[in-house]
Amino acid sequence: MRALPRARGFTLFELLVVIVLIGISVALMGYGVGNGLQAAGERRALSATVQALRAARVQAIVTGQPAQTRFDLRNGRFQGPRQKVQQLPRDMQLTLQTADGLGSAFDFYPDGGSSGGHLLLSRGDKRWRIDISWLTGNVQLRTLN
Repeated sequence: MRALPRARGFTLFELLVVIVLIGISVALMGYGVGNGLQAAGERRALSATVQALRAARVQAIVTGQPAQTRFDLRNGRFQGPRQKVQQLPRDMQLTLQTADGLGSAFDFYPDGGSSGGHLLLSRGDKRWRIDISWLTGNVQLRTLN
């Protein structure tokens, strides 16, 4: 009598191990995508803030009239001259230090100078500082972490 050939296949245990490994890899990929989207949102918000400040400086120089970028600290919004209001991510904190009498705004002047000051932005344990030079009106972004 001849022995029947063994059927080839996977055991139930091997299938369960593969399913668990697929589940773990999908969870890790989802975590990475979530972090990537959050970082992209941070970069977009920082870039838009710097752009609004620089646009005010350019407008002041070109038109020969002072220009201003205003900030709504309570609601995390800002607006450059001739720009629509822009919203920071809800969990991003904003602190502003500028000249007395301006409130929560930065003025830029036709000679290229500005009222000067800085913005501190934070989200979780990440922090950034945007410096506005009073002499040159130069706007510079720095990461503090």
